[in-house]
Amino acid sequence: MPQANSIAAVSRAAIYVRLSKEDRNKLNKGDDSESIINQQTMLLDYCKDHQLDVYDIYNDEDFSGSDRERPEFNRMIEDAREHKFSVILCKTQSRFARDVEVVEKYINGLFPIWGIRFIGLVDNADSDNKANRKQRQLNSLVDQWYLEDLSENIRATLSSKRRQGLWVGAFAPYGYIKDPKNKNHLIVDKEAAEVVRYVFDLYLKGYGITRIARILNEQGIPNPATYKQQHNQPFQSSHGKCSDLWHTYSIQRMLSNEVYIGNTVQGTQENVSYKSKKKRNKPREEWDVVENTHEAIISDEVWDRAQSLRKSRRRSGKNGSPNVLARKVRCLECGGSMRVCYNKHMRYFRCSTCFIDPTKCKGMNVSENVLHRTILKEINSLFEELVDDEKTGEGLILNNGIEKELEAVDIEIESIKDKLSKTNERLKQIYYDKLDGGISKEEYETYRQEFIEDKSDLELSLVETEEKKESLLHNIDKKQDKLEFIRSNKHIDKLDAVTVDTLIEKVEIGGNRNNRIINIYWKL
Repeated sequence: MPQANSIAAVSRAAIYVRLSKEDRNKLNKGDDSESIINQQTMLLDYCKDHQLDVYDIYNDEDFSGSDRERPEFNRMIEDAREHKFSVILCKTQSRFARDVEVVEKYINGLFPIWGIRFIGLVDNADSDNKANRKQRQLNSLVDQWYLEDLSENIRATLSSKRRQGLWVGAFAPYGYIKDPKNKNHLIVDKEAAEVVRYVFDLYLKGYGITRIARILNEQGIPNPATYKQQHNQPFQSSHGKCSDLWHTYSIQRMLSNEVYIGNTVQGTQENVSYKSKKKRNKPREEWDVVENTHEAIISDEVWDRAQSLRKSRRRSGKNGSPNVLARKVRCLECGGSMRVCYNKHMRYFRCSTCFIDPTKCKGMNVSENVLHRTILKEINSLFEELVDDEKTGEGLILNNGIEKELEAVDIEIESIKDKLSKTNERLKQIYYDKLDGGISKEEYETYRQEFIEDKSDLELSLVETEEKKESLLHNIDKKQDKLEFIRSNKHIDKLDAVTVDTLIEKVEIGGNRNNRIINIYWKL
């Protein structure tokens, strides 16, 4: 246990626990919680023994130590930034992060500035103990090398399996289950397969994907996630009010998936890096496609007819005019997206949920002309307010908050530079003191090491603060672009895609014809 410095009884501690696939042998679901519980118990006992108040427990389960987007980790960092606690406790430094940059940024960089002490119980990592800083840095390098090697080995193994046509996905596609005798082989799930055939049959009879989704919902056929949940199969959970419905994207995905003709198609995406869960799409020529790897649900003839029909049904719109509010309009009642519909006289927006299950939403709608007129009125009203000469002279309200923050950052940068200058002077002074015999060689080495560590901390802090300044300047530039857009378009008569994309985050539609609710969320 770290003993370098005592901890004040009034200190508040944040407990961080993490468990991931790369550092456990996952036997059953209970093992995860047990390991997390063991970490928590150890850290809570430490708090009790050292009279530490626990501020909060931050728990990232099934997240890699190299993942910078861990939700609880980032919540903890924000709380640390706001000085809500003074100690962070982990079982080991690797629980906190397996990334050298992250360790240096926080444990050796920002935490000391924020007045936060990091303690790893098992490996004796303690940011207040300068003597073991090099050991902590070495540990973080080893942790990162371990992850890099592990990532490469896993990637090579999975790639080899995919090229052999072995299924490596976490979940079997709807209509199949993993073979109990061979988890890399798919076998037909007879009950779900009938629904797949039914969907293809409806499509070939001329039904569109929206109508097919509605038929399935009307007939009470469980959607893929609900079906798998009912049959105790692994599934990816859906969220939201309408998560139990068939949606058009489910039908579209099914009609385009070659798995139903017995082919295995994998490797369509790849992680940006082993440090991130973000993925990027790969070009089709790099996909791993292996034919006839499992029993087909759909015949080649049915598949070919369906693909031919899909190509013939692609169109850009009934009258060719673009929808400048595409993906911006949402239903206030159910949160569903609203799409453009047509009748003999006009175009209008209507909630898409009502087409697949009218019982979930009454089908909010609004005329496109009415919506455009309302948005134009609000935009021009906004323009008049923001381009007022007095407010313009003050730089508008757009940048006031950022400019105050930028001023504080500039002061912090100057303070760090001043400390760096003084540290450099002290380094020179102790060198002269050693030459003059004022201090011994051993004393010089001790002082020198301390000053070098201080200098390293300050340089890291300077880099972080200057990056923060760059981010603020970038935000000012973006808001200034919006301001220039407003100034150059003091009044607009027609909505266009540029105006919408520049100014509007989303639009919510609610109420009824006599009491229409239109909420506009601005990007300003």
